[in-house]
Amino acid sequence: MSSAQLAGELMRAGHEAHVYLYKEFLIRSPENRGNLDGGESMVMPNGQEMVWMLYHPFTDKELKLLCDELRKFNPDAIGMSVPSLLIEMNAHVAGILRKEFPVPMIWGGTAPTLEPENCIAYTDLLCTNEGEEIIVELADRIDRHERLDNIPGTWFNDNGNIIKNPKRPLVNLDNIAIPCWKREHFTFIDEEQAKTPFLPRGIRAEYPIMTQRGCPFSCSFCIESRYQEMFGKKESLRRRSPELVLEELRQAKATLGIRKVLFFDDVFTINPRWLKEFLPRYKEEIGLPFWCYTYPTTHTLDLLKYLKEHGCVSVGMGIQTGSERLLKAHYNRPTEKQRIIKACQEIVEAGLEGVFDIISKGPFDTEQDLRDTFELMLELPQELRCMGYGTMSLTPTISLRRQTEEAGLIANNVYGYDTPLPDSLYDYYHKLFHLTRTNIDRDYLREIADDPRHKEDQSFLQQLIIEATEQRDFEGRSWKVT
Repeated sequence: MSSAQLAGELMRAGHEAHVYLYKEFLIRSPENRGNLDGGESMVMPNGQEMVWMLYHPFTDKELKLLCDELRKFNPDAIGMSVPSLLIEMNAHVAGILRKEFPVPMIWGGTAPTLEPENCIAYTDLLCTNEGEEIIVELADRIDRHERLDNIPGTWFNDNGNIIKNPKRPLVNLDNIAIPCWKREHFTFIDEEQAKTPFLPRGIRAEYPIMTQRGCPFSCSFCIESRYQEMFGKKESLRRRSPELVLEELRQAKATLGIRKVLFFDDVFTINPRWLKEFLPRYKEEIGLPFWCYTYPTTHTLDLLKYLKEHGCVSVGMGIQTGSERLLKAHYNRPTEKQRIIKACQEIVEAGLEGVFDIISKGPFDTEQDLRDTFELMLELPQELRCMGYGTMSLTPTISLRRQTEEAGLIANNVYGYDTPLPDSLYDYYHKLFHLTRTNIDRDYLREIADDPRHKEDQSFLQQLIIEATEQRDFEGRSWKVT
């Protein structure tokens, strides 16, 4: 649920709304991060370590700019979207805004939903549920000068006395508004500049949209599994009608000049009946290339060909690990290795570009798990690209975090954790993973992996990666270890 979505809800209900985007997340190499704050490590497909979710330190000038821009709008209430792991950063901004603006403040997002106890001290209200109905009810009550302490789906901070209101039913997605992406309703503040009107970078050529909320799966590392525990698995998985999705896309195409659509559903390829109704109309009425997520057990070759026929050009798929031990014992993702391989082969056979995700660092890793991932990647079609190798993020309260706490590997008030294997060993396997995306002979790569010398001296592996980066043809060449 984006701020643009909530702005659309408010405007449809007759209220005014303006979105202030404060700070931009950046990605840099470790040696070039400078004085940027934040950051999470990610190893790119070429083996290079990068740090993402970085941002420029807050400055007094930027905070003054934010207050100045808000005064122009003269808000009756201020809402803040607060992601998990960023409570302190938002608390700092909220403290300044609450001093400058004597209006109700409401926090929403993953942090207030998952850990409201850690958020309520910094705001007047928390949205602990989906926010479309809540934000409109809040605005309506403010207009009518009514009490705000008993809105279902919220917590209310009455000078330190916390009122925890009952949960609110999840929204009917056919009743939500079309997001507002009009430039005049956006202001961007970063690096001591305020830009308005403004169109967010991620909305300029490619249009992100979700046709559904929820997921049919319950992976322990995913926030959706926690939502299922809180709101019910059956209730949390909902999909919009084809007509309403098409109407949003028609408007986006007409007003934004988009050239591609990104379907960010957790698994777009479920419910073939819905797809059979939606895709022919999409091809006729929208006619833009699109990308979507799939899952190893939710597509067939025929379904992928059907997607391609109606505009799909690429798909993403989470694989995460080749270790069936991790998948079953810790990740609640019991997908058989052979089904993963077949799903990848079907992507290639359907003529689609395919990318997949690997989470290579996690709290329960063993070296055998990394070797199992290497062996799996050797069997995946070389045409498929890997997006990179990430460290498992343990969002507060999710199942995998609870497992990690119970195992004594992380404290419940600490965000980070120590990975169980040496960094040099992860670096070694990342190089091997990368080489599986080349056309070097598979058996030869296994010989390299079986030679213990390369764990200590990784220069030969690095040289192979350089050759691959230069797009040299490995096929038919005789590579020898010296």
